[in-house]
Amino acid sequence: MTSSAHLGFEPLINDSLLCAAQAHSSRYGVLGHPIPSQLGNDDLTTITLLVCFVIIAASIAFARGFISRQLRNFFYEVHSEELSNVTANEIRFELLLVAIGCLLLGIASFLTAEEKIPGIFIHDSVFTNILVFSALFAGYFLCKWFLHFIVDPVFFGGKKTTQLFKVQLFITACSAVLTLPLVMLLVYFDLSVEKCIFYLCSVLILNKILTFYKCWFIFFRQNGFFLQTFLYFCALEITPLLTFGGAWLMTVNNLKINF
Repeated sequence: MTSSAHLGFEPLINDSLLCAAQAHSSRYGVLGHPIPSQLGNDDLTTITLLVCFVIIAASIAFARGFISRQLRNFFYEVHSEELSNVTANEIRFELLLVAIGCLLLGIASFLTAEEKIPGIFIHDSVFTNILVFSALFAGYFLCKWFLHFIVDPVFFGGKKTTQLFKVQLFITACSAVLTLPLVMLLVYFDLSVEKCIFYLCSVLILNKILTFYKCWFIFFRQNGFFLQTFLYFCALEITPLLTFGGAWLMTVNNLKINF
C-alpha cells in the first residue's frame, strides 16, 4: 500500500496553516479583557453596607422617642432634669451610629482617593484601605472630644461640658445617618466624586453651624459674648478639622505609590 508521503502529500500534523488554525480555534477559547475590580462587586463590602443599613434602621426604630425628644429640645434650653434623662443605652446607640459613620466615611474616602489622587494603593485588599480611613475618622472624633473634655471644664464647669458633649454626639450621629445614602449611591449607582464631595461638604457645614449655635447657647448666651464664641469655635472645632485634613492627605500619600 502506497503511503501518503509517496503520493506527494505531507501528513496533516505537519501542515503549519492547519496547526495555526487549530491553535486559534474556538475550542481553545478567546482571551478577553478582565472585568475591572469594583467596590460594588465585592461581597464583603455588600455585606458590610447591608449590616450598616439594618443597624441604622433598627436603631432609629427602637429610639424614635429619644430622637424626637432630642429634636424637640434642640433649639431650647435643656434643664438639668432633662439632661439626666439621657440613658446609657441611648449613649451607646449614638456611639454605634458614630462608629458606623466612620466606616461609611472610610468607604467614601477610599473611593475619592482612588479616583482623584494618582497612584495605586500599596495594600491589595480594598477593605484594609477602608479600615485605615475609618480609623482615621474615629481618631479625629476621639481627639476632638478629648480636647473638649480638657478645655471646657476649666472655663465652663463639668455640667455644661457634659451637656455640650451629648449635643455633639447627637449631631454627629445624625450626620452619620445622612452619610449612608451617599455611600450607597457611590458604590452601586456610580455617583460622581464631585457630587460626593459637595454632599459631604454640605453635611459638614450644617454640622458646624449647629455645633456653633449650641456652643453659643450653652456657654455664652447669658453673657452675649459672640466674639468669644467665634474664637472658641475656631480653636476647638475648625483647627482640629484642618489638622484632620492634613492628616488625611498624608495618609493617602503613604497608602499610594506615585509613578
